[in-house]
This record gives sequence, C-alpha cells and structure tokens, in this order.
Amino acid sequence: MTFLSGLKVWLGQSVDTSSICAGYEELNSLPFLTSLGCAIRRPSLRRTHLNADLRSKLGLTGPLMIDSGGFALSMAPSARWSVRHVSSAIEEIQADIFVTLDLPPHRSDGARDRMRKIRRSVMNYELLSERFPEKIIMPVVHGRTRAEVEVCLDLIASISSRPRWVGIGGVVPLLLGRRQLADWEGSPESFIAMCVQATRSRFQRSKIHVFGAGGTRTFPAMVALGADSADSIGWRQAAGYGSVFLPLKSQRIVSPGADMRAVRKILGRTDAADVMRCGCPICTKSATFRGRIALFKKSFHNRSIHNAWVIGNQFLHWPRTRADLSVLVSEGGLGPRWASAVGGQTNGAASAAGPKRKRVRVKANYRKRGANELGDLPIPTAGH
Repeated sequence: MTFLSGLKVWLGQSVDTSSICAGYEELNSLPFLTSLGCAIRRPSLRRTHLNADLRSKLGLTGPLMIDSGGFALSMAPSARWSVRHVSSAIEEIQADIFVTLDLPPHRSDGARDRMRKIRRSVMNYELLSERFPEKIIMPVVHGRTRAEVEVCLDLIASISSRPRWVGIGGVVPLLLGRRQLADWEGSPESFIAMCVQATRSRFQRSKIHVFGAGGTRTFPAMVALGADSADSIGWRQAAGYGSVFLPLKSQRIVSPGADMRAVRKILGRTDAADVMRCGCPICTKSATFRGRIALFKKSFHNRSIHNAWVIGNQFLHWPRTRADLSVLVSEGGLGPRWASAVGGQTNGAASAAGPKRKRVRVKANYRKRGANELGDLPIPTAGH
C-alpha cells in the first residue's frame, strides 16, 4: 500500500438535488459530503432528508461526511440555527464524520470579531465532541493571519491533543482570488500552504481535511503539503458550464460557443492521452477520442459523471510517493504560484511556521463559559 490509499476526495452533494451518481456502483461508493446548511436554506429538508434515511435518500453506499452548516449560517445570520440543532441532527443521521458548527470569519470582520468567531467555533467543537464521544467530530481551523491560525490550533489542542480529523476552512475565497488576508504579504497559495503545514505540524497523527480544495489543480498541492483529504462541488458546477476535469490539469471547456470567448482552456488534442486513460462509466462507452468528446458534448449528466469519477480517483494518476508529488508541484506541475508555495513550505517548514509561541491554556475557561456564550441551553448527556 502507498500513501495514496489513505487519500480521500469527498464529492459535494446537496440533499435536494438529483443524486446522479447513485445509479453507478463505481461512483455511489465514493466519499460524499453534504451539509446541514441545506436545512437553513429550506427548513423542511431537516424533516424530509436530513434524518436516519439520508444515506438511502442519496443512494450512497460509501463514506459520508456531514457539514454542520457554518458557511450557510454566515450567509443567513438571522437563521435560527445553533449547536443544539446540529446535535439533534447528529443523533439521527448515520454518517462517518460530522463537522463541528464553525463560524467562518467574514472578510469585513475586524480582528476582535474574527477571534470571537474562532473561539466560539472551538467551543462548539468541545460541546459536540463531549456530547458524542463515540462519533468523529471534526474541528475546523480558521484565521486570516498567522497568529490567528496558531491561536485556533492552540484552542483545538486544548480540547484534544489528537483529534482523529482536523479541518481547515476559509480556503475557497483564497482559491477564487479574493484577497481576505489581514497581514500576509505573500500569495493566497502561500497562506494556504502555511495553514496546512502548521496544522500538520501540530497534529501529526490526525487526518487533515481542507474544505473546498478537492479540485484537480489544488488537491495535489494540499497532499504535497501534508493534507489527507478535501472536498469539491466543482464536479457538478463545471459540468453545468460545459467543462470537464482531467487529472493534474485545469478544467477544459468541451465546446465554447462561436460568440463566446473561452475563459478556460478548450479540450483538444493535447488532452487526448488523459481522456483516453479515463475509466469513468461515460468514457468507457467509446474507444475513440472523438467519440468521448461527443459524449461530453451530449449532456450535463455525462460531464457530471465523468467529473465525479476524475475528481474522486484523481490520485491514481499521481506519483506514487508524497515526496515525488512534492517535487512535481514544486517544479511547476501545478503552475508557478503553487510551485512557490509548496517549495517554500517543504524547504523551510520551520521558518514558515514562525517562532515558537506559548500555547494557550483555555479548557477550564471553556467549561465555565461555553453554553452561556453560545446562547444555548446545556446539551443533555448521551442517553438522556
């Protein structure tokens, strides 16, 4: 077994959209992620879908991760949604991993508001992990500065020195080029690299998941830096825009309109080898490159199935060791910015992590203040 066998990309799936992978045995067993945030958007989904029958509703047989809806709550702050609602859902849903209810800092938040949200997120983690000791509750690292990331790691470590899984949030806006960093002079990629490296350094035996970083040009960089897992909703989104994924490459537009300027690269002969290597249920219907392109052009369904397969199995086309993958990335295999970010971290992890800081001791204070600061009644103990 190589390090590749422990990697996972979770395919993002809303509970109220068609589960098009359910009809394919080779896809419905892949890891999937869905969110309780669907119930913030449509409260009736909590009753109809987000319950003990969720897995069968989605037609899935593989690993399932449940996000607690922190991002959706940040988009609808007036919604009635708290750690108590999350706890109630965790009691019912059969899943492998539950993400704590985190409060992602908003780009307009000042330093005080960001720290308040970081502390409340970790309080939620403590409440849920104590309420469900037999389940995997994933804490989430947030921060817009190096110091905030380090404090968040300190707080999580004060609750558990070895959580089974640790998530890293706030990555998607950086990947989309939105500058939301308070005191970072480097690229967004270098900040993400610092976060992953710092989390790996602190929790050396935990699985690390990077939210929203499961794309074919981002997940290899995350793994090179030390992460084990990521998720992506891009498999459906890209299909809707007429694009397909290929391993270690950016999205390719299948057929841009005559009057439309292609904002992404167009699928062409230089991609033929990657397309012909694909073993997805769509590509295996044709033995020719031209035939496979025709299948991509035919429907959203075909592109989605192809994309789900490629994203979920992308690491099968990578180098066989993490060290070799790091070399590929640092030598420009994913572009110059990831080369700089990964090269800088792997060649100078100690300096990148900054000077050693005194770890924050907070657990006792959490036990005194947690429920009141959350505005929640205490969660009853298991079995009551």
